[in-house]
Amino acid sequence: MEIISRFIDLCLFKGSVSDIPVSPWLMKMTLLVYFILGVMVNQLDASWKISLLVSLADVFVMLIAVILLLNFRGFQARYIQVVTALAGAGCCMTIVGFPIIWWFYQIDPEQQAASFTLLLMVALLIWGLMIVAQIFRESLDIKSGTATMITIAYILLSIVVTGLIMSGVA
Repeated sequence: MEIISRFIDLCLFKGSVSDIPVSPWLMKMTLLVYFILGVMVNQLDASWKISLLVSLADVFVMLIAVILLLNFRGFQARYIQVVTALAGAGCCMTIVGFPIIWWFYQIDPEQQAASFTLLLMVALLIWGLMIVAQIFRESLDIKSGTATMITIAYILLSIVVTGLIMSGVA
């Protein structure tokens, strides 16, 4: 329960990446839960096969982006902590966001753009971006603006890869 509390603190900006234990086992377990939750969320809008592929691609994009960023800054030793922090925070955000996303898909497509749930989803998205930017800022030892730009690039890359998989191109 203590590690879950650390992930929640990270999402509430009360904790730090350095509060996450350096444990390969914890990283693997957190990635597994992150993957499973991703499949569950993707199942709301996609087939089983696409959900698996999108979630797998999401994990790989995260792993590759983190290793490249940490290598660029010379902080390779932080890899396990950063991946664990991103996946753990992602799990927390997915658990909070799942009911909102499910609710969104229950609304008629014509009414989705004007729905309160869309506002909640945008708020959740912004909150998630802020968490990722904070993790990148701390782990890469960079300024907030730079972390924000890296976060946007990371999310865009993830969206492109996901879109390619969902469209059947990849």
